[in-house]
Amino acid sequence: MRRRLTVRTLAVSALIIVVIGIVLGGLAVGIDRQHRAGERARHSQVVIATANLTAQRLLAVQTTLRGFLIRGNPKVLADYRAVRESLPAAALELEGLAVDNPGQSRRAQEIHRQALAYVDTYADPVIERTREAGVGAGRAFAAAHDGSARADELAASIGRFGDVERRLSEERAKTADVASDRALLTAGLGFALCVLVLVLATAYVARRIVMPVGRLSAAASRVQRGELDVTVPERSGDEIGRLGAAFNAMARALEQSRGELESQNTELEMQAIELEERQVELTEANDEARAQRDELEVSAAHLAAEKGRAERYGAFADRLAMARNAGDLAEIALSTLAAAAGADVGVLYTEDWREDSRWTRAAVLALDPAPLAEFAPAGGEGAGARAVATRSVVVVDTGVELRVRTGLAGETVVRWEVHVPLRIGDRDVGVAALGGVTEAAFDAAEADTLQRLAAQAAVALTESAALAQRNWLSQVNAAVLDCVREGIALVGLDHELVFANTAMERLAERLSMPIGAAIGASRGDASADDPETYFAKWEAMLADTDEPTADELEISGLVLERYTAPVDDDAGARIGRLVVLRDVTREREVDQLKSDLMATVSHELRTPLASVLGYAELLRTRRLEPEARDEIIATVHREAKRLSALIDDFLDVQAIEQDRFPLTREPFSVTELLQEQVRTFAGQSVRHHLTLDPCDSPPIAVGDRGRISQVVANLLSNAIKYSPDGGEVGISSSCTAGVVLVAVTDHGLGIPLAEQEHVFEKFFRVERGPAARVGGTGLGLALAHEIVLAHGGRMGFESTEGAGSRFWFTLPTE
Repeated sequence: MRRRLTVRTLAVSALIIVVIGIVLGGLAVGIDRQHRAGERARHSQVVIATANLTAQRLLAVQTTLRGFLIRGNPKVLADYRAVRESLPAAALELEGLAVDNPGQSRRAQEIHRQALAYVDTYADPVIERTREAGVGAGRAFAAAHDGSARADELAASIGRFGDVERRLSEERAKTADVASDRALLTAGLGFALCVLVLVLATAYVARRIVMPVGRLSAAASRVQRGELDVTVPERSGDEIGRLGAAFNAMARALEQSRGELESQNTELEMQAIELEERQVELTEANDEARAQRDELEVSAAHLAAEKGRAERYGAFADRLAMARNAGDLAEIALSTLAAAAGADVGVLYTEDWREDSRWTRAAVLALDPAPLAEFAPAGGEGAGARAVATRSVVVVDTGVELRVRTGLAGETVVRWEVHVPLRIGDRDVGVAALGGVTEAAFDAAEADTLQRLAAQAAVALTESAALAQRNWLSQVNAAVLDCVREGIALVGLDHELVFANTAMERLAERLSMPIGAAIGASRGDASADDPETYFAKWEAMLADTDEPTADELEISGLVLERYTAPVDDDAGARIGRLVVLRDVTREREVDQLKSDLMATVSHELRTPLASVLGYAELLRTRRLEPEARDEIIATVHREAKRLSALIDDFLDVQAIEQDRFPLTREPFSVTELLQEQVRTFAGQSVRHHLTLDPCDSPPIAVGDRGRISQVVANLLSNAIKYSPDGGEVGISSSCTAGVVLVAVTDHGLGIPLAEQEHVFEKFFRVERGPAARVGGTGLGLALAHEIVLAHGGRMGFESTEGAGSRFWFTLPTE
C-alpha cells in the first residue's frame, strides 16, 4: 500500500502511451493506403502519357512517309528512319507499363504487334519501293496496301487503350481521395481521444496530488507566519497521507515549544519594548530620507542616460532614412558606430547578394583601403569571425605594437579593437571592426549601445541590398523580355494592359493601333471586318480561365499567331492573362511560295520532259528519214539542255540559301564576254536585232566569268522573251574609275509599276497583263541579282509598262 500513488501514476502514464501508440498506428496505416492509391493514380498518368507519345510517334511516321512519297528527299528519309525506330520502342514501353493490368496488358501487346506490323509490312516496303522504283511506284504501292487503314486501326487501338487507362486513372484518383479522407478522419478521432485521455489524467493528478500538496503548502505558510495550531486532513494511507500526518505532528510539537519560550521571554520583552520603539522610529526616519535621496539621484541619472541614447538612436535612424544608396548607408553606419565606441579607425564588412561565401568591404574610416582583404563569415579566423560566431561584441586589447596605415598620419599604433556583428534576428549580415589609436580604452558599458546601433544599421543595409537586388532582377527580366522577337503582354481581368515588351509595342506600331486592340483585349479597330466578334473571342478566352489557347489572326495585312495562358499570383489568385503574338506573315508567304514553286516546277519541268519523252518514243517506234531524225534529235537535245538549265537554276537557288555558292575569281575581258553572248543569242530569233555598244577601252573585271556569262545570258533571254513582237535589243557597257556598268535594253512589254518591287524575288512572275503569258520559273533574275551581289556589284532596272525595260549591273575592275 505504501507505493499505491506511484503505481497509479505509472498506470495513467502507460494508458496515455498506449492510446497515443494506437492513434499513431492507425494514422500510419491510413497514410500508407493513401500513398499506395496515389502511386497507382500517378502510374496511370504515366501510362496515358506513354500512349499519347505512341500516337505522336505514329503520326510522325505517317508524316515523314508522306513527305518522302511527295518529294523523295533523302533528308526526309533520314527523318523517317529516326521516327520509324521510335514507334515500336514507344509501343514496347507502353506494353511494359501495362503489365499490372491484364486487360490493358493485352491491349498494349496488340498495339505493339500492330505498330511492328505497320512499319515492317507497310511503311518499310513503301520506302524501299520508292527508293528502288521512284515516287510514283511508291505511291502506287501505298495505295494498293491501304496503309491509312492500318494506321487508323493502330490509332484507334491506342485511343481505346488511353480511354480505358483514363477511366482507371479516375477510379484510382477517387480511391486515393477516399484513403485521404479516412486518414484525416483517423487523425481527427485520434487527436480527440488523446485530448480526452490527457484531460482525465490531468484531473486525476490534480485531485490525488496537486490539491493535497497545495493544502500542505498553504498549511506550511501559515506555520511560517506563526499559526502553529494548523492541521491538514489525513484522508488516505499513501505517500501524501503519511506526509500530512508527519506535518500535523510537527505542528503540535512546535506549538508546545512556543508556549514554553513565550513564558520565559515575556519579562525581557516588556523591558526592551520602549527602547526598541524609539530606536526603530529614528532608524526608519533616517533610512527613509536616505532612500528617497538615492532614488532621486538614480532616477535622474537613468533618465539622462536613456534620453541621450534615445536621441542618439533617433538621430541615427533619421540619417539612415535620408541615405540614398548602400554606400552612403555604410559610411553613416560606420561613422556612428565609431563615435559610439570612441574609435578612431574602422572598417565595415557587409554581405553581398551576388557573393554568398564572402562579405565585401562596404566602408572604411581613416584607413588605407588597399591592404584590407575581404571577410569570410563562415570558417573565418580572428576576432571579427568570433564576434559573428558568438553574436556578441568582442573587445581585443592588442597589447602589441600593431600598426595600420591611416589616411591622415601614415602608420599609427592601434591600442585596442572592438568587433560588432550586424544581425537581423538569427541572420548575420555584416561586421564592423573598430580600433582606437589613443591611450583611452574602450568602455565596456557601451557594448549594448553598439549592438542597438548595429541592429538599426543591419536593417537599413539589408533593405537597401534587397532593393538593389530587386531592381537588378527587374532590369534583367525587362532586358530578356525585350530581346525576344515575339510580342508579349499581360492583360488584367478588367482588360487593362499591365505589361508589354518592346516587340509588342513595335508590332502595335506596325498595325497602327493600340496594344489592347491588337491582341483583342479592347474594342479598338483590331479587325476591319468584325471588331465585335474579335473582342468576343477575347471574352471567351477569359471565361475559359484555366486553359491556354492558341489561334491565328489576320490583321491589317499581317498574319499573327496568338497564344494566351492564365496567370496567377503566388497566392493562387488570378491576375490576368498572358498574350504572345508572333508574326508568321513571312512563313505563310513562304508556304504559299512553296506551293507556287511546286506548281511552277511541275509545269516547267513537264514541258521539256514531255517533248523529250515524246520524240524519244517516236525515234524508238518509227523508222524516219535522216532529215526528220536529225531535226527530232536536235529538238530532244534542245529540250534536254533546257531541262538541265532549269535543274541548274534550282540547284543554284538551294546553294545560295545554304551559303554554298562558290565563285572562281579571275581577271577576264568584259567586252569579249559581251561579244560572245551577242553571237550566241543573235541566231535565236529572226525578229530581234541585237546590238553591242562596248567601252572605248576594253575593261578587265575580276570574278567568275561563267557566272557573269549566266547573268548576261539571263538578261538577254528575258529581253527577247518579253519582246514578243521583235525589235532591237541593245547591250552596252560603260567604264568609270574601278567599275564597269553593263546594261541590256529592250522595247517590249515592260513591267507594271505595282509589280516592280518584287522583280528580284525568287519565283516571282508577273501575274497580269501580256507578260503573264510568258513562261518561266521566276528564278533567273533572282539568281542574277545574287551573283552580282556576290561579286561586290549592284543590280537594278528601269521599266515602263508597254514601252520596255533597261536592266543593268556593275562589276569591280582591276
